[in-house]
Amino acid sequence: MRHIQSYIPLTDIEGTVSSKGQVTLPKALRDHLGILTGCRIRFSLTGHGGFQCEPVLYDLADVWAKADQGPGPADVMSFKQMDEAKARRVW
Repeated sequence: MRHIQSYIPLTDIEGTVSSKGQVTLPKALRDHLGILTGCRIRFSLTGHGGFQCEPVLYDLADVWAKADQGPGPADVMSFKQMDEAKARRVW
C-alpha cells in the first residue's frame, strides 16, 4: 500500500544499472515518493532524451480506460484489485 511521507528536498540522485537492466531506487527517493515493495512505477519519455518516473496511482479514469480497451484474459481487473486501486488514490 502506498503512503505519503513528509516533503524531503531532493536534488540529483544517482543509481547504477545492473547487468540485468535493473536499477535500485535510493531509499531517499523511495521515501520521498512513498514507494513501497510491490508498488508500480510509470516511466514517461520527455522528448529531450530523458524520462520521468512516478508511482502508478489508479484512479477512475485509469479504470475506465482499461474497460474501454475491452476484456482480455490478463487485462480483467478483479473487484479486489479495484478496491486496492481506490485505496491508493490520493485526493
